[in-house]
Amino acid sequence: MNTDPKPKRRWMPIVLSLSLAINLLIIGVAVGSVLRLKNSDHAKAPPGFGPALYRALPKEDRKALRGELSGLHGKGAKGRSQDFMVVTEALRAVPFDPETVTLLLQQQAQATADLQAALQEKWLVLVTQMSDEERQTYATRLEEVVKRGPRGHNKKH
Repeated sequence: MNTDPKPKRRWMPIVLSLSLAINLLIIGVAVGSVLRLKNSDHAKAPPGFGPALYRALPKEDRKALRGELSGLHGKGAKGRSQDFMVVTEALRAVPFDPETVTLLLQQQAQATADLQAALQEKWLVLVTQMSDEERQTYATRLEEVVKRGPRGHNKKH
């Protein structure tokens, strides 16, 4: 008969307790997030102005708009990739030069404003070319888009 009893594994209850605590934490965060978003003003917020105007357009008009602006958007994406490399270099530079980063931020803001202005101009041309009846239908679709909200779900009132 073995007189040496097996040593107790004192780490096992600690690991199990830690695992239970982590699982409860994850469940708590998930439930809290769902409740917070479901009952928050964010859930009641309308969609962004530009996206709502775009989504309410007829499918063929959205497709035409995307086609007309794809070159401008693609050029902007290429420029953003280069700008990220420059920002990364600027962040690593010693000494840090905030003026370089400020200039890049201003350039990005201008590129975004230029894209938005082009989109608004093209949108206005589309809407101007609509008949009175088409504009009425578009206005109704816009109301529906706004009611659905930013995530596309119907709001409860």
